[in-house]
Amino acid sequence: MADNREAQLDIAQRRCEARGLRLTPQRRQVMALLLGHEAPVSAYDLLDELQREHQPGAKPPTIYRALDFLVSAGLAHRLASTNRYLACDHLACDHGHEAGTLFLVCDECGVVREAPMDSPLRRQLNRSLDREGFHADAQPLEMHGRCDRCG
Repeated sequence: MADNREAQLDIAQRRCEARGLRLTPQRRQVMALLLGHEAPVSAYDLLDELQREHQPGAKPPTIYRALDFLVSAGLAHRLASTNRYLACDHLACDHGHEAGTLFLVCDECGVVREAPMDSPLRRQLNRSLDREGFHADAQPLEMHGRCDRCG
């Protein structure tokens, strides 16, 4: 798991460099913490971990600045419905999030799956919006329910 996390952090580093962004040591630490969670995690839980493992004196603005950067760089996502964060499932590909992201959130076990941008569900939604004469901006879409394991 640690090797995989380091490989993902290296990918995140390269993606930042390719875009002229800096993945500072502090941002990298927060990204590593996110990668250590299978389910979305709150900023305050991440702050607690950051204080225990790396920076005992870290304050809330520290974690929020790092999370804002990671989200804006496309390395992490914020789930609005739960106010929690998760690492992007697709760090290895440069898929972008220009059209928004579709998250499937299991309310039973808490696992979140990031649906592909070209999913039939996303295409159908866009067709329905077009019929309504509405154009959605790039906003994440969160669908809550139960995954196959919990169904």
